[in-house]
Amino acid sequence: MNQILIGVILVMGIGGYFLYVENGNLQAENSAYELRDAEQDAAIEQLQGDLELQGKSLVAMTQKNAEIEGEMNRYLNIFKRHNLTKLAYAKPGLIEPKANKATKEVFDGIEEDSRNIDNLDDGVQLQSNSK
Repeated sequence: MNQILIGVILVMGIGGYFLYVENGNLQAENSAYELRDAEQDAAIEQLQGDLELQGKSLVAMTQKNAEIEGEMNRYLNIFKRHNLTKLAYAKPGLIEPKANKATKEVFDGIEEDSRNIDNLDDGVQLQSNSK
């Protein structure tokens, strides 16, 4: 009878040890999963913030585009309402300076925009993909 009792105690001790080891492994895995979940939550929050910023930027760009289109339509309406060719022949001193001034302003604006675009990548270090 003592041998059966010792056998049962021994089997329960070995089983308890394996359960103890398995519990330690599961706790380590649980800690790793919690860390991974925390990192994923931080990444999700960052992505949501980026998405919100992109949405605001898109709205701002859409509004700016609407303003530019409205200005363009206003200028095109001027050309639709007036026969500038006929007016230029009739009064060249009236149209020519205005046209030259407006053309200069447009070209200056294009040059300034080109300068701004060219300056955007100043100081940016490109990284190579070679490993």
